[in-house]
Amino acid sequence: MSDQKTKVVGIDLGTTFSAVAYVNEFGVTEIVPNKESERITPSVILFDGPENAIVGKIAKQSAVAEPNNIVEFVKREMGKGTNEYSKEFFGKKYSAETLSAIILKKLKNDAEERLGEIKDAVITVPAYFNDRQREATKNAGIIAGFNVLQILNEPTAAAIAFGVNNLGKDQNIFVFDLGGGTFDVTVMKIEGNNIAMIATNGDHQLGGKDWDDAIITYVASVFEKKYSENPLQDPQAYQDIQLKAIQAKETLSRKTEAKIVCNYHGNFETVILTKEKFEELTHNLLERCKSLTELVIEEDAKMTWNQIDTVLLVGGSTRMPMIKEMVQSLSGKTPSEEINPDEAVAIGAAIQATLTDAEEKKEESKIVDKTGKAIGPIEIRNVTSHTLGVTIYNAESGKMEVAPIIKRFTEVPCEITDDKFSLMADNQRSLNVPVMEGESSIPEECVQLGKVVISDLPPGLPMKTTKVSVTFEFDKNSILHVSAEVAGKKEMANIKIEGGLTEEEIKEEQQHIQRVNIE
Repeated sequence: MSDQKTKVVGIDLGTTFSAVAYVNEFGVTEIVPNKESERITPSVILFDGPENAIVGKIAKQSAVAEPNNIVEFVKREMGKGTNEYSKEFFGKKYSAETLSAIILKKLKNDAEERLGEIKDAVITVPAYFNDRQREATKNAGIIAGFNVLQILNEPTAAAIAFGVNNLGKDQNIFVFDLGGGTFDVTVMKIEGNNIAMIATNGDHQLGGKDWDDAIITYVASVFEKKYSENPLQDPQAYQDIQLKAIQAKETLSRKTEAKIVCNYHGNFETVILTKEKFEELTHNLLERCKSLTELVIEEDAKMTWNQIDTVLLVGGSTRMPMIKEMVQSLSGKTPSEEINPDEAVAIGAAIQATLTDAEEKKEESKIVDKTGKAIGPIEIRNVTSHTLGVTIYNAESGKMEVAPIIKRFTEVPCEITDDKFSLMADNQRSLNVPVMEGESSIPEECVQLGKVVISDLPPGLPMKTTKVSVTFEFDKNSILHVSAEVAGKKEMANIKIEGGLTEEEIKEEQQHIQRVNIE
């Protein structure tokens, strides 16, 4: 069992697989295997009773037998309130946060068997996650019993994992992160002991699952054409085809064809899926990756591939040959093999967790590179992935519009105040300031995160000369705090997930998770 200084972990909370890492007493980062001795854990939950949940490989294998008690791909639902997404098992309704907390609790329990008690963790999210999704991830960590030190961008974590062995070698890094359910493309810079994000873009509804779904739909269509029955209408048949589709996808990374046997209502059909057919079925998905890749380089980062020194492939889905070939063709560079696509994010998160813990305790971290040499402090600089602002009335156009306050790619943490706003009318007695996220000036094309409400303003305030001051602050987790001030009255914004968990409900869910037997 390790000493107290090892009880800080980094967690890659993935759509399809999750992983935990820590820095050992020798300063070397290690993946912590789960109870089944696997280095990564399937992010799948099987509810086996009112207070019993199985997470991981066994849950995944049980999907065919008990499809109605299985939860998968919950990461894609993060940031949604229970009015948009929830699952009910044995009379208990679960939010996306609580389901993610069950996965995190499994990781925590298994890691504690090897390391002893763990309280602190850095948990990663896609760089393109918005404020609601980050807040939901942090809530999931709290429900699972963690003190969440930081919510860290996945490409930043991967850059840290790579950078710890390359500090002092100034370079621009392109991180292509295609996981099971989310996709990020990010440009990072290593300069001395600084690792900085330059630009990022992504799609949190694009990942390996979509390649699986393309195979599943194809197999079902072949079966239906022959037998006039669609096997996807049956949950058990769907889960069976899904497992076989994943196996076929993995086979096609090594071979030119794969066989998928579909069995439904006593009828059998063997579908031969060739590499060429697979690429044809998923061409549109590859094009979405290609378009975002070109966008982040040319428009977001305003760079050329000649300015990129290193390409990193992160996420298990980058093992598909078509992905590596596409990135290599676009960039003209062979992707680095210095990091493990499945483990790099957890490794980087563990390094950041150790650095953060040492900083808070005012201690010197003892992280070493691959040569055993101790590395100095690393400064991590992230940027906002979305523009944040407020909805205002434009007197010239006579329309409501979004005024940006923190622009996209602003370095965080940061605090920006804009005091150029005024009231909409003379003698205005209350103020309502909608807080918006998005790149458009049209409110309907942005997401409203919340609003600042100031009531009981003094009577007789003149419209033109009464100034309204709005302050936006991004903390180290890229979570937003907003306040507004007018006529000496100041209020914070109520920024929460619509239909999301209240602080009291988070405490209740935490108590519930403690009662659940998680295997």
